Amino acid sequence: MMYDPRFKTATALLFEFEPSLRQNTRSALLNLGFGDVIACSDIHEFSTLANDGEFDLILAETDASGSGTHQIIQEIRHNSIGPDPFINVILFLWNSEPGVVGEIINAGADDLITRPISRTQIFTRLKRLVGARKPFVVTADYFGPDRRKISRNPTSIPTMIVPNSLKAKVESRPELAPTPDAIRSAMKVLKERKISIYSEQLMRLSSAVILLSGSPDSYEDRRNVINVMKQRNDALIESIEGTEHMHVVSLCRALTDLLDLIVTENSALKDKDRELLSHIPYAIHKACADLHQTAGLAFDITAVSSKVSDTRKQANTDAARTGGKISPTLG
Repeated sequence: MMYDPRFKTATALLFEFEPSLRQNTRSALLNLGFGDVIACSDIHEFSTLANDGEFDLILAETDASGSGTHQIIQEIRHNSIGPDPFINVILFLWNSEPGVVGEIINAGADDLITRPISRTQIFTRLKRLVGARKPFVVTADYFGPDRRKISRNPTSIPTMIVPNSLKAKVESRPELAPTPDAIRSAMKVLKERKISIYSEQLMRLSSAVILLSGSPDSYEDRRNVINVMKQRNDALIESIEGTEHMHVVSLCRALTDLLDLIVTENSALKDKDRELLSHIPYAIHKACADLHQTAGLAFDITAVSSKVSDTRKQANTDAARTGGKISPTLG
């Protein structure tokens, strides 16, 4: 018997195309103790439910939907849809070829399970998500659970202990809940890390563009590097939007204009362009200097939540002494 009453307040969203698998998986979750499991078979309904509903766990198949499932998961992780970008996600697949698995992993799922699966496997993975969920990492192209091998340097990329609604409910740990404050704090750190990453990459890529400007034989390689550089620059602008670093956007746009000019002219760099290609990325990097220092720090939502809680308690105490009122949202 694997029933665990601690899951009774937890809710799950299940997307499965095949009727018998959908019914069996839903029954398994309910028998394990989940209070509610919403199941669907249509990718558009899945997207709508993921966007509008409040769930603690998503389980979804990846084969019948083509790339639809992992695109939705990516949008969730980037906070484009749904209320919680840190929701626990388990994806099912039949095809375990490395290329397929790699594409699905890059969506940001917590776990992949190759079908057929048993109730024991599901329960084991759920216990792992509650008791030992992988911390999240941020890179230029990825945001999600840390998939690095143990043999790699674990400190090379700072990790994030993000909100975990499933753990919050199962273990009665409200400090881990994806409250608006918690999500806002974690997403702020995510944006800051991306800004730091992109600004550093712009400096390295600009050096590569200069090195590839020596002869016409290297102009095609130079265009390829410029294309990557423009992608990173666009991503930097997107990350900066709505932050206190909005003044950097004008520099980014000037860099875009310069890169377009270099591609259009398709010739050796003029001295002025070479100088600008060095100075503009440096100016962008320098303008984000404060973020380079904080980007290397670990993030733990429990510590953030504790600070918010302490601040509210102190504010309530002060308000009680003065007979005043406090806003329910701080920070």
